[in-house]
Amino acid sequence: MIDAYFPPLGTGFGDLTTEPEQVRTLEHYAPQGLRYGPVQLDASGTESVGYDNNADRLANGRGSAVVTSSGRASAVARWQRDQVHADMSVDDFRFISQPIQNRTNWTVAAGGTHDFGHDQLGVAYTHLSLVQTPVDLGALGLSQPVPYQYDTARISYTATTHGRFSFIPEAQLSRFHFGRIDPSPMQIDQSYRNRAVITEGITGRYELAQGRQILVMLQGTEIRYMSGNMGLPTRDSNGASGMVGMDFGLSGPLRFRALVGYQTRQYRSSVFGHISSPMAEAELGWSPTRLTMATLTVRHGIEDSAFENVVGFSYTSADIGVRHAYSRNIVLMAHAALQKADYPRTPEALNNTVLTQVGANQALYSVGVGANWLMNRHISWTFNYNFSSQHTVGAGSFPDHTVMLGLRFSL
Repeated sequence: MIDAYFPPLGTGFGDLTTEPEQVRTLEHYAPQGLRYGPVQLDASGTESVGYDNNADRLANGRGSAVVTSSGRASAVARWQRDQVHADMSVDDFRFISQPIQNRTNWTVAAGGTHDFGHDQLGVAYTHLSLVQTPVDLGALGLSQPVPYQYDTARISYTATTHGRFSFIPEAQLSRFHFGRIDPSPMQIDQSYRNRAVITEGITGRYELAQGRQILVMLQGTEIRYMSGNMGLPTRDSNGASGMVGMDFGLSGPLRFRALVGYQTRQYRSSVFGHISSPMAEAELGWSPTRLTMATLTVRHGIEDSAFENVVGFSYTSADIGVRHAYSRNIVLMAHAALQKADYPRTPEALNNTVLTQVGANQALYSVGVGANWLMNRHISWTFNYNFSSQHTVGAGSFPDHTVMLGLRFSL
């Protein structure tokens, strides 16, 4: 929500290629894309090879050589009062020794804005075709990826007053659709997870000064599951949340912005009752030198689970990333992340059934390093190493090491 409602921090929070000194350092190697009148086209493709010692992401998982092929393309057209955009991406993963883990993710998005001179109307649509693996929070610990699709359509209207205050009413409709696992002797039908999510809200924004803003958000959320599950009570729910936040607009090497609030979800079935939790998002940017950018992102809230007997859970995530322009065409990177989920115990009405579950938690840790060698505007080499380890109560730890070397081509 921070990225959606606050303007970018500085000239590009967390992105070396848009910080002034880094722009001057890397400008001779930056891809320029193609331009036709008001239309800007950008595209890139990457081919990578490497090794993953736990391709299954499970205890005692098998290792495999990995070949990945990725492509990105985007187009933006700008006129005096209008802007439209479209982009797509494809990521194909081939595991040589573990073909059951092969998968192809792809996304498409389109949207536009119209400026009325004082107010602005925005619309957007996104389709994601992805997979869940055992290391995703709230996912099932299965031996192969679970395919799913996510569609969302959003409309918003920014009404600006003659002062520093603006209102942003908006509405969003989203749909989750989970597919069967195929091929498999016993296909696992996860249609019980298919659901529609309707979100409506209003945001008030006040600009204290250039780069400093206060935000107040109120949202309502309705979740409706598309099919029943084994005769269990419905998991449909209505929820509400409120948040306040601020972009502190700190000068010098520090930038900080945050949103904090509270959310609650009331289930239609009295069996599940309700779940409530504080929610928060915060981002801190620090530039210890003119060629180095460090970012810290923290989030906490409520999410839906893949388990039939867990209607929702609270999660916390924290990410630290560091990028450093080592020379005119070499960028070094490092990151560390923590994700943690806390699952409530089974409602009393389900005690002594096959769905009985005590309270549990799940944690995922990861660290990694990388480098990007820009040979010219169109060709670059990438290197990445990542270590992750998942710990789940009663299941132990699942360590995983991945190393990849890639060649990227850009317009």
